[in-house]
Amino acid sequence: MTSYSAQQGNNTHVDLFEAYPELKDNTCPALGARSIRLISLSGIVNDTDRYYFELSDQRNWGRLPDGKAAIGVGTPKVRPDQTQPHHHTLVRHIQRQWRTRTGLLPAGHGYVLDETMQTHVLPDAGPHIPYLLVLTPPRLGGGEMPDALAQAIYLLPTTRPPAAQNSTSLLSVSRDALAEFLAPESWSIDDLRRQPWARLTTHGPLPGDALLRPVLALRALRHLVNEQALPGLLDV
Repeated sequence: MTSYSAQQGNNTHVDLFEAYPELKDNTCPALGARSIRLISLSGIVNDTDRYYFELSDQRNWGRLPDGKAAIGVGTPKVRPDQTQPHHHTLVRHIQRQWRTRTGLLPAGHGYVLDETMQTHVLPDAGPHIPYLLVLTPPRLGGGEMPDALAQAIYLLPTTRPPAAQNSTSLLSVSRDALAEFLAPESWSIDDLRRQPWARLTTHGPLPGDALLRPVLALRALRHLVNEQALPGLLDV
């Protein structure tokens, strides 16, 4: 994760409660009386049959001690700007990069996953409140360092399968196999290709022994799946 101090020169981060004024009076203990900066917007893109995720660009791959490539897999993500509602920024990004249109599914409730991995429910969430807020601690920083950083994750249904542009590689997973996909810490490319519920669309070859590792949004999603805290997601 990029440190807060490294982002201080970037004017795109936003105070969470300015971005979502409805949260100011929320009683969630993870949000109350805290300084929280919204640093990214991401979305769980899905249709009636599948969920859609993207692989990190090759320049962002890591290397494991044994030399194998470690490839992040997660949701499409953008930095927030001053657009209201904020999810419009994300929807435009997906339309441009994935060549598909998405809507916003207002679940009617939301979740906050705090820095200790404790899940908090946001009941009666407004239509533009993200489905999930993932809080992480800031790293380093100056005198205006916030108490926490937040990634906002939306539910974004689509009626047309995405078609990635440029160098983006996509992974789609059958709805009924989401828990199976999220269960292990990683998947090798070869093992994932053998799963009947997985479809991997890549631009260029990938090393078969490379490991796909969930990034922040999918790790949070795994946590909710394990807690069976997913009404509005697994069945929509």
